Amino acid sequence: MDVLYLSHCVPNPPDKGEKIRSHFQVKALARRHNVHVACFARSPEEMDDARKLLDICASVYVAPLFPFALHVARAGVRFAIGSCLNTAFYSSDSMKGDIASLMASHPIRAAMAYTAVMAPYVPEGLPFVLDMTDVDSEKWFQYARERRPGFLFAMEGRRMRKVEVRQAQRARLTLLTTCAEEKLFRSFAGDVRTASMENGVDFEYFDPAQVEIWPELKDRKYLLFVGSMDYFPNEQAVIRFVDGVFPALRAKDPNLEFLIVGRKPSPRVLALAREPGVDVVGSVSDVRPYYLQAQAVVTPLIIARGIQNKVLEALAMDKPVLASEAVCRTFGDALPAGVKRCDSVEDYAALPAATQIRKGARGRFTWKTNLSVLTDAVESIGVRR
Repeated sequence: MDVLYLSHCVPNPPDKGEKIRSHFQVKALARRHNVHVACFARSPEEMDDARKLLDICASVYVAPLFPFALHVARAGVRFAIGSCLNTAFYSSDSMKGDIASLMASHPIRAAMAYTAVMAPYVPEGLPFVLDMTDVDSEKWFQYARERRPGFLFAMEGRRMRKVEVRQAQRARLTLLTTCAEEKLFRSFAGDVRTASMENGVDFEYFDPAQVEIWPELKDRKYLLFVGSMDYFPNEQAVIRFVDGVFPALRAKDPNLEFLIVGRKPSPRVLALAREPGVDVVGSVSDVRPYYLQAQAVVTPLIIARGIQNKVLEALAMDKPVLASEAVCRTFGDALPAGVKRCDSVEDYAALPAATQIRKGARGRFTWKTNLSVLTDAVESIGVRR
């Protein structure tokens, strides 16, 4: 069956949160169907990354989202006159033209839209599955409480919520990463079909037995944070951790360090390197050696939507995770082995028992098992036709 896969990001390589889930979805669908990917790229390098998907996909269409500042400004103007900022940012005549050409030249029978902003590109009458991942509108409402000007974030939250509901009403099935996200969405979306589909992790890649110890990390005692550091929730998390938790931990153990690993650290994150024991590492070629030598991974996020890939990667590397209440809540009633909720300095100071962490994660967060919700939903479209 020919399937259209729509993504707001290039689903390759799986080196960033939004790309990880989409990458493994494309791989799973491509094993069963002729997959035609239509996605957005934010750089010429990402354009090249997208074309590499031709190794497994029937076709790949890529629309540029650069220069980035120009697209942001255009979306801002449309937001000012009443549009949803997110859908305005991803509005593209080029993308519409690519999809029209694809529909005219191939017998597309089903579609998969990765996030709500891509669902409007699904042609009317074409059955599709929507992977909303998280309730994105709720994140904007959280931003309204944490950032200024709050009323603008709240306005975008209301507009985004209308998009989410409208597109879920069109879809055959709407997927969300957790039961909590699904429950939240159903509380305001009305009569729509939904299911939860947790993330997975690549256990072959994130395998501590296959990772060499880097000499420069061997004798260091550190806590680790991993994530894109130009993303507000990550930035907020490390700043609050350095301000409110880490000094007390270091007072108890002067040799303890806090390493912040992730691309594009913002100026506020870079400034944290002035604090004793804090090392803003930035982008790295391979994050696994940092996981391997860490005492623990910390995830002190205030805003946490869906399951954090950094937590799953840590668990796959057999490392304990010291997590905020918001992060723990994403796992529902069953907190994975090795994850400890931390509400105080004392909580962060004591590591959880490091028993069967990787084994427990493997039983719950395997991509092949978790993606069956998606592949079965797409298969059912073909059967109905």
